[in-house]
Amino acid sequence: MAGNKTIQELSNKRKNKFRKLVSENTVYPLATITYRGPSPDLATKIVVGIISAKDKAPVIREWTGENIAEDVESAREITLFIKENDVSRVLTSEWVLSCPHTEGDDYPEGELCPFCPDWH
Repeated sequence: MAGNKTIQELSNKRKNKFRKLVSENTVYPLATITYRGPSPDLATKIVVGIISAKDKAPVIREWTGENIAEDVESAREITLFIKENDVSRVLTSEWVLSCPHTEGDDYPEGELCPFCPDWH
């Protein structure tokens, strides 16, 4: 791992870098593809967002599974979703960005995810 940074600090740095790429984008519709997982080394969820124009809320779809990043059928579905939305540009995260659980839905707001201790 990079120096003395915690996993959470590294995750935040990666998320901020990806958010910056999205915010600097000028070509629409834009697709974003991000990976989530119980640890930084394992993706169990792929989240695809389609942003039709600047300042528009994305249309989100998710794919989940143990080896989701290697799943050919999911890749076909993601490709079709992107094509159906006439996407002009795709931005993909290089890493697993965070745990697959949602604060407030899967665990209480303001707490650390109890299912993914590798992210603490």
